[in-house]
Amino acid sequence: MEKQKVLYAFNDDLHWEKILKDVDHIYARKDLVDKIAIIAFGTAILSILRNTSLEEIKTKITNYAAGGVDFYVCGNTMKKYGITKDQLIPVIQVAEEGTFIKILEMKEDGYFLF
Repeated sequence: MEKQKVLYAFNDDLHWEKILKDVDHIYARKDLVDKIAIIAFGTAILSILRNTSLEEIKTKITNYAAGGVDFYVCGNTMKKYGITKDQLIPVIQVAEEGTFIKILEMKEDGYFLF
């Protein structure tokens, strides 16, 4: 079986714990998964701000990013809420053109969307 590229996109801050548990399982299967990416938009961006009190989530994101997992935030959502790049956890990348354009680009690159 060819290694897969996995993409999560979600818009609710309450889903971080579930998404990161899924990543725990997928990340452990390096034989099946080549790349993992996560795109947060809507209220999901609240947990990836530098000042979040959710230290466990911040730590997991930072550790997974160091291991090759890509984390993105929707640039349009950032504008909507007046959030700047320096307010994000440093490992978060900005999808400048928005979530749906980033999803289309990543699907074109072979990512499977969850």
